[in-house]
Amino acid sequence: MKKTIVLLLLVVLFNSTATLAQTGAARTDSAFKAAIDRYARTTMDKLPDLPAISIVVIREDKAIFLKAYGMADREAGRKVDVNTLFYNGSSTKSFTALVAAMLDQEGKIKLSDPVTKYTAGIGFKNPLPDKITVRDLLTHTSGLRNGPLVNRLAFTGQIESGDIDRVFAEATTFNDTNFGKYAYNNLGYNIYGLILRYSLNKKWQDLLHERIFDPLGMKHTTAYVSWAPARKWSVAAPYIFDPSAGQMIRSVLNKTDSNMQSAGGMFMSISDLGRWINMHMNGGKLRGKQVVPTDIIRTVQTGYTKSTRNDPPFSSDGEYGLGWQIGKYRNEKVIYHHGGYPGYRSHVSFMPDKKIGVGVLVNNDQLGGRTADMLAVYAYDWWLNTENLEANYAKQLQELVQAYERRKQQVHAAAVERSKRAWQLTKAFTDYAGHYKNEIHGTIEIRPLQNSLTVRMGNLYCIATPFTEKDTIRVEMLPGGSGDVIKFNMDAGGNLVSLTFGGVTFARQG
Repeated sequence: MKKTIVLLLLVVLFNSTATLAQTGAARTDSAFKAAIDRYARTTMDKLPDLPAISIVVIREDKAIFLKAYGMADREAGRKVDVNTLFYNGSSTKSFTALVAAMLDQEGKIKLSDPVTKYTAGIGFKNPLPDKITVRDLLTHTSGLRNGPLVNRLAFTGQIESGDIDRVFAEATTFNDTNFGKYAYNNLGYNIYGLILRYSLNKKWQDLLHERIFDPLGMKHTTAYVSWAPARKWSVAAPYIFDPSAGQMIRSVLNKTDSNMQSAGGMFMSISDLGRWINMHMNGGKLRGKQVVPTDIIRTVQTGYTKSTRNDPPFSSDGEYGLGWQIGKYRNEKVIYHHGGYPGYRSHVSFMPDKKIGVGVLVNNDQLGGRTADMLAVYAYDWWLNTENLEANYAKQLQELVQAYERRKQQVHAAAVERSKRAWQLTKAFTDYAGHYKNEIHGTIEIRPLQNSLTVRMGNLYCIATPFTEKDTIRVEMLPGGSGDVIKFNMDAGGNLVSLTFGGVTFARQG
């Protein structure tokens, strides 16, 4: 009888231990580190096109996982490490917004003030209503539009201060129907960057360094591209899939100081990203020290307008704070803001109630975006003890591999078909060379190159290919894009006088 009781107790003890393991109560940091490292390595093995991935996972108030995989520069044979810098794209908005909250508290630029208070010297072609506040700029509810300004700041880098002020004044429009309604774009943050110059005579880049990077000890983060080589920091090169070559290549579009902008303009390491997430997840504290006041952190993490996100992994109705999306994942609150640019992708998120945060940086956007999100939610699902975790994520990875291979084949086949086109130009290639200018949109430079034409618009550059209509060429000014058409225009005498690009006319100069 006694022996039977002992056996029963052993069975109960065994079952209780198994139950604890299944519910996740016995899970440890070391077990998680082994699991995510294994999954990250498997991901890199199955997706050899991926150049590099850096991952940080914060739990409570420390980085429980910090690791980098792959190559920062394939051509140079340089490996990535946890101090390698990646471009973080629109994740910059959360940094700009934090500075805005600080300046609001100090009474220097109030979030509740009308934008017109800080743009008094700008002669707007379409006057701005006084009801648009600085907060509206930062919550994407201003109802303002100005595509040329955004394009110059984020892409072409044609940003001489006089030109930018003119473009701001002449090309900004307001739609009252859209006022107060969330519509995500870069413009509000771009305008805030201009306000900093107008009101404080300060560059947004310098404020980020002074107010955030230095106090948080972010020693491998900068809003100036030129700082990295000057300090001999390692920077991950951008890679894109080239349809014509059918393989991953280094992008010709590089970030420079001229096209770093307050809506998306930082290079940072994964170790520094971990410090940023840690501070936000712990109410402004970093390793026990109050670096940013709690009320300021609360200000940026408060939802001010309803938003809907259709992109996974956090697809749902939510809110937008100041530089942060606020939503849910598996019914848990998640605060996040990702970023992308040709050749780069960043995932930045944290669950404030669970005290878990994840950052992933990749030097590729097409494949890297889905990969970054998948690795991030793997971390969340591990700690949330989601059922069938390994089997589900093995399936997701396989589906990603298959989808990517199909996409590669599709775009390569389309490029092969385009390569069969004949040029429809009526003049010699050299006859199209020259500078073409639009006062608002900037300058395009056309140059002959063997049996083709090169097209440059500031930092944007590509080699044109034939299009199907008379005196037209096909261009991909943004690598990996769907392509656009440039049409050359002649006068009655057959003289080349302008070109049309994106519905805009650029007059030939001299």
